[in-house]
Amino acid sequence: MGKIITIVNRKGGCGKTTTTKNLGYSLAKKGYRVLLVDYDPQCNTTKGLSKRNYKKTVIDMINGTDVRRCIYNTRYDMDILPGNKFLASEEIAKRIITDQMNLILNDYDFIINDTSPYFNKLTAEILFVTNLAIIPTIIEPDSLDGMSTTINELEELCDYDVRYKILLTQVNNLKSTHDDVETLDENLEDLILNTKIRFHRYAVKRARMKQQPLAKRYRRASVTKDYEELANEIIREVDLIW
Repeated sequence: MGKIITIVNRKGGCGKTTTTKNLGYSLAKKGYRVLLVDYDPQCNTTKGLSKRNYKKTVIDMINGTDVRRCIYNTRYDMDILPGNKFLASEEIAKRIITDQMNLILNDYDFIINDTSPYFNKLTAEILFVTNLAIIPTIIEPDSLDGMSTTINELEELCDYDVRYKILLTQVNNLKSTHDDVETLDENLEDLILNTKIRFHRYAVKRARMKQQPLAKRYRRASVTKDYEELANEIIREVDLIW
């Protein structure tokens, strides 16, 4: 049965979409069946893989259209359930996400959700069916505040337990950053994933412009290798859940 991973943080610009796309592709390269679901009205995951205009989107799915009719193949050995810029204005029926995901759990090994920065009813419904939430975080005040807010909401506002891990992104080689990473590791203990995503603005920006995963264009880049190692760690992590 498939594992559902949700990428979430109240702060934008912390690497949610980059992580969704490149974690998914790294898992697909290992032979896993991967579905990306774009729940962010900005649709960056959808636009980051293709210029295609999709007939069915996540809105159709949450309004009751069979989820299997809303899924499309991509060029990158992954499937996608496309986003929709009008998603924020849609009403969300209770358990609709759970019911729809139950239809396809046996079709995929990993379902990876990209989410908006807003914690709302849709986010709660997504998290209810999530096996592991990943909180990507840049080591700077606004992003760390967003991480803290996200953790508080996961622990206090959800009326169910959500397993989560923190992913440090855009990590540079500065000594101050190294010291900050050590401090976070000490204070948050086993909540931080061992894999750290290194900073590589050029590769990430160019891959986004070319609507490709990093590994298709920059196979030797440090950030590409980091996402490949993250895939290995996530495989080990979700194995602990069962």
